[in-house]
Amino acid sequence: MQTRLYEYGRLAWRMAAWGVLLCLWALWFQVFLGKMLPRLRYLTTDLLIGNDPPCLKPECDFSDFWRAGLTARLPGGSFPHPSVHPGVQFPLPGGYHEGFPYPPTMLLPAGLISHLPFEPAFFVWTAAWIAAAALALRWAKLSWPVITAALLSPAALWNIELGQMGLIGGALLVAGMLAPGRPLAGGALLGLLSCKPQFGLLVPAVLVGGRNWRAGQGFLLCCATLSLAVLLCFGWPVWHDYLHAGAHGGISLLNAPFAPGVAEGSGVSVFWLLRSLGAGLGLAYAVQATILLLAFAATAWLWRSPGFAPLDRVALTVILTLLATPYGYTDDMVGFSIVLAALAERRGWQIGMLDALFWMWPAICQPVSMATGVLFTPIIVALALGRTLWEAGWKEPA
Repeated sequence: MQTRLYEYGRLAWRMAAWGVLLCLWALWFQVFLGKMLPRLRYLTTDLLIGNDPPCLKPECDFSDFWRAGLTARLPGGSFPHPSVHPGVQFPLPGGYHEGFPYPPTMLLPAGLISHLPFEPAFFVWTAAWIAAAALALRWAKLSWPVITAALLSPAALWNIELGQMGLIGGALLVAGMLAPGRPLAGGALLGLLSCKPQFGLLVPAVLVGGRNWRAGQGFLLCCATLSLAVLLCFGWPVWHDYLHAGAHGGISLLNAPFAPGVAEGSGVSVFWLLRSLGAGLGLAYAVQATILLLAFAATAWLWRSPGFAPLDRVALTVILTLLATPYGYTDDMVGFSIVLAALAERRGWQIGMLDALFWMWPAICQPVSMATGVLFTPIIVALALGRTLWEAGWKEPA
């Protein structure tokens, strides 16, 4: 009798976890539709394109990419350009001279998409990254239920709304590390992360720890090819501008005082956690650097140790990457959501309240930050790391 009551209790708890998860996700999806559907009107009418709250710029971060690509293609070009709707306002970067913080490799997709008018470009950009992410994950032999869950995760929806790179970045990171029997192609996928390097901070540790020299060749070849393509398309000045104005813009964003009502309130890094607790820049940088080194060493050991299943290695590396980076936001947690879905599938889709918390955190992070003044994301990520390590069991599962 006692055993039966215990089983009933476990079943009720799991059903409650699914209920909480689905209710919170439905609310988030409603918010997502409320932001995305009005943008469709700009494709069919002459309405002025407005700034989207909370970003206060058209199509959020996509406007940075589109205008930076246009600026790189047309140096010294005047605005407005014929591709720009007369009602579009761009209060943030149009190029490195305005603080665009991404490396020049990002100008390859940004320059390509800037050939289209602004509003159609946003929808093409969005559809292309969704399709590419799905194809990469399917190539890595993940199931369609996992892929669907990843594409509809709160992190992915937030990323789509922003026009950011977290969806494709997370997919490339997971697919490149899984790389079923094709290390050269897997390494090349990981090399594509040079467009947004915080996704690939621990890739060298993966390659060295796993002694996967074939994947290392693919990684280096891809990075070199992208760098050469940037040089041929845009010339040396973009590298010079990035190493000066662009890098300075990135550091300025990182060093800004923590404000929960702006982007930092949805951050992921230990650096911003310490800043939210009142720590100075020196202490925050020192602790973040220490965690980066520890994460690098742990990843190398993880990929050298024979006692982990491939999915566990990938999941733990994705989680460690979030702790290692000093610069990242909850829209960069798509890779985290992918491995959460894959691990849940391996458990037969049995989830608990912790799973609901991990999955929904990208949606609730900023409200919690604004209510408390503290960024809790690294603590949530650390809990996920501990739970995943415990589930891994230190041995290859049957």
